[in-house]
Amino acid sequence: MTTTHPTPPVAPEAAWNRITGVHRNLDRLARHLLKRSAGTDVSLPPPDFTHPQTAFFFATIWMRAWYSEAWAASSRWLYEQAAALGHTPPEKDFADTMRRLRAFLVHHMDASVSESEETERVCNEWFERACGSVVPQSIVEWQHCLARLLEQNEAYAHFMLAIAKSVERSPEKSTLVLQWRAALERQDYPRYRKSLQEAAGDLGLQRLNDQKLNSIHARYRVRWARALEKLAHDADFEREIRLRAEWALLADTSGALIVSASDVMEALGLSPGPQVARALRLAQVLQEFHPDDSAEQLLQRLSVQWTAVRQ
Repeated sequence: MTTTHPTPPVAPEAAWNRITGVHRNLDRLARHLLKRSAGTDVSLPPPDFTHPQTAFFFATIWMRAWYSEAWAASSRWLYEQAAALGHTPPEKDFADTMRRLRAFLVHHMDASVSESEETERVCNEWFERACGSVVPQSIVEWQHCLARLLEQNEAYAHFMLAIAKSVERSPEKSTLVLQWRAALERQDYPRYRKSLQEAAGDLGLQRLNDQKLNSIHARYRVRWARALEKLAHDADFEREIRLRAEWALLADTSGALIVSASDVMEALGLSPGPQVARALRLAQVLQEFHPDDSAEQLLQRLSVQWTAVRQ
């Protein structure tokens, strides 16, 4: 039995304008509550709706960027508050579906990989519900898909705004605002980069150019965000970010040790285990202070200091 799909809206631009209008209202309310921005603008241009297939492709990428990058911390925090504030998502698996649609459009799907297989299954079901075929081809089929995509995103945008308005009206407003701000502090990647720059100056590492600092930032920022997620909402995030920035700079700029774990175990009579790692860290500090030492001299110096610090 063939499912008959009604003629899709002929003006996707209007739906797009409604979605971005809700986003602007959410941004205005969030800035009022938080006294700071709750997200950033998507750097991609809006879709060109001249051709529905191309528009679908770029609208999917743009919307996914809004939820997972530009407004990632805020959208995640708002979603986590939904049930407690009496809201139900219009689409249970909306965020996961958007993630899979983007992956399906942008990446190669390898059926031998379970994640790719699941992504293909989810997307096939989505396309079939949207236009009646798992393989949309005609302009009308792509119009249906585009209409469904915009409809889901508009409903979810209103869902996000409704949660934010509930925060505004909640008796626990002050506590919720503090928690929302803390969620943003934990994911404030530009702040991480600024802290790296300042720490590099304090540590006398002015030789590190922007390219090097950006490289360090890219390698560590997700790890820092995960560590900061475990902190209480009233933690001193400025200090916590700075501590991690300094540690990363020290780790990244330390020269390679001229002695190995086996050298240290033999010189200090250690068995494999945590003590070997501690001894290597001490050797690294000693090498910083005595860069001209040979491996033999460094091991002699380490032996003396190891005995001293363990007394």
